[in-house]
Amino acid sequence: MAHLRAFHKIKDLRDRERTEQEKQHQSRVETFEQKATQLYEVLKEKEEAEQSFHQTLSKRTIQAMTFIQHQQYIERLEERIDSLQPEVQDARQAMYNSQEKLTDAYVEVKKFEKLIEQKQKKHQKWVKDEENKQMDDLSMRQFLNFQSR
Repeated sequence: MAHLRAFHKIKDLRDRERTEQEKQHQSRVETFEQKATQLYEVLKEKEEAEQSFHQTLSKRTIQAMTFIQHQQYIERLEERIDSLQPEVQDARQAMYNSQEKLTDAYVEVKKFEKLIEQKQKKHQKWVKDEENKQMDDLSMRQFLNFQSR
């Protein structure tokens, strides 16, 4: 059974690694959600600003300075969107990579659980076979003792 203890220790190590991967993955998911929310908010702000400006334009005439200020505001929002999109993509890719590592960690733990289970079944079968052999031997002795009387 010392051999089995070694497998348990390895499984425990893999289990700790899996737990660490879960924490990393959760951190990556939170980062992605944060970046995606930022991008969504800026896109929403841009859309609302454009709608508001178009409504104002349709109702009345505006001064050139207001038009220029609005265009500059929209440009700043577009620059912010352009800077956030790669950040969101990077965060998404990091999240996917951590998901793969987490999946691999789960598979490793499962492998060792199956291996331990198989070893335990094999050991139990061996114990049962040994008991049967001893019982057969004991039965044979009793039979021979009974015959020799």
